[in-house]
Amino acid sequence: QRQMCIRDRAIMAHLGLFMSDSGFDIQTTAWVVSVYTFVAMMFPVIGGYVGDRIPIRIAIFIFTSIQAFSVVILTFAHTMTMLYLFAVLFGIGFGGRSPLTTAIRGDYFGRKSFGKILGISTVPLNILLLVAAPFAGYMYDTQGSYTSAFLIPVSYTHLRAHETSL
Repeated sequence: QRQMCIRDRAIMAHLGLFMSDSGFDIQTTAWVVSVYTFVAMMFPVIGGYVGDRIPIRIAIFIFTSIQAFSVVILTFAHTMTMLYLFAVLFGIGFGGRSPLTTAIRGDYFGRKSFGKILGISTVPLNILLLVAAPFAGYMYDTQGSYTSAFLIPVSYTHLRAHETSL
């Protein structure tokens, strides 16, 4: 979950700057954020349903892969269609994965330790959240592009999600 949040926060923090650099206006950025937020609001129910039907680790891999693919689309987006495709897929992955990352802790550790495990796991998560946006900014500043800033975390996330699904 930690590596997914790094990617998500880097994208969310730098989406407007990325889109501006790509020639899109702020209103378009607002619409893209609205689309992925709306889709993400609908998908926790679907993610929970899928997680009850197949192994949760496989469901997490599926939703993480969808979201990772959306970031690849975003990285190379030059049209409104690509931006909205990113938004829909990002929302599906983000929303669908959200209930599963909490539920898997319950599966692994049970109800008795759930609070402790959730609390302990958020400490490194929050530290990484503090690093995500500055990392993306540093990558942009040193390379003049968001390509590496977006694709490195996506590659790592997808690799870790694949390992988890095995």
